[in-house]
This record gives sequence, structure tokens and C-alpha cells, in this order.
Amino acid sequence: MGKKIVSGLVAGLLGAGLYAAYQKLDENKKNQLKRNLREKTDEVRDRAVDYAFYANDAVSDFKDVIKDELNNAKGTVKDASSQFTEKATTSKSQRGADDLNESAPQQDDIVVDAREAFKSTDSTDSVNQSTTSPDSSTNADPSGTTSNDDPSLDPTTPDHDHSQDK
Repeated sequence: MGKKIVSGLVAGLLGAGLYAAYQKLDENKKNQLKRNLREKTDEVRDRAVDYAFYANDAVSDFKDVIKDELNNAKGTVKDASSQFTEKATTSKSQRGADDLNESAPQQDDIVVDAREAFKSTDSTDSVNQSTTSPDSSTNADPSGTTSNDDPSLDPTTPDHDHSQDK
């Protein structure tokens, strides 16, 4: 608080000294001093107005940049959303097709007839297995061929030596 009092007294003495010096000046010097003071205040005012315009332009530019970035972000989000939706619908349709395929009866199942699996065979003979599908019960005919067109399902073709299994 003591510093405030001292600084107030110094400011008062300085102001009183400046006023006394001003009163001692002649009229030409007083007018010139007034003109110089007006010019300086006009310059400061012009600079303040210029800086206000600069600030206004900067804020306007900033708003434009933000608006452009938001529009870009919205476009990116829309693109990503449409791609996601497209992938989701594609995946859903593929999943639906897979579900339909899984619900359809499988034609490649191998069913072993219990009578033929347990019939006694010589150690030199291979086990004669018949293959059937769940829909049709095709057994091997006496010639040893099946009604299936796939030669890999032919029971007479030795895929595996069953004599070593015993």
C-alpha cells in the first residue's frame, strides 16, 4: 500500500511539472505541441482500426478454413458410411447364400453300411465300402461300380490299403 501512495505522489508531481512547463511555452509552441499530439493520436487510432480489420479478416479466414474442413470431414464420413453399408449388404447377402447352401442337403457325404463294415474278409481282400448320399441309397452293384459318376467314390478303387488296419 505504501508503494501505491509513493507512485501516486510521483505521478502527481510529474503531471504538475508538465502543466507548469506547458504554461510557460509561447502560443506557437503550444499550437505545435497540440498538432503533434493530435497527429500521434490519429496514427494510433488508424493503427488500432487497421489491427481490428486484420483481426476481423483473420477470424473470417479461420471460419472459412473450419467450414471447409468440416465439409471435407462430412464427405469423408459419408464415403466411409456408404462403403461400410455396401460391404455390410454384400456380406449379408453372401452370409444368406452360405446359410442357404448349408441348409441344402450335402451330396458328398459318405455313409458306411454297418453290414459291410463288419463283414469278415480275408487279409488279402480290401474292404468293399458302398457310398451313398443322404437323398439316395445307392449301394455297390455286383460289378463293383456305383451309380455315382465320381470315380473317386468307386469302392473298387483302392484308396487305402485296409489290410494293414487289422
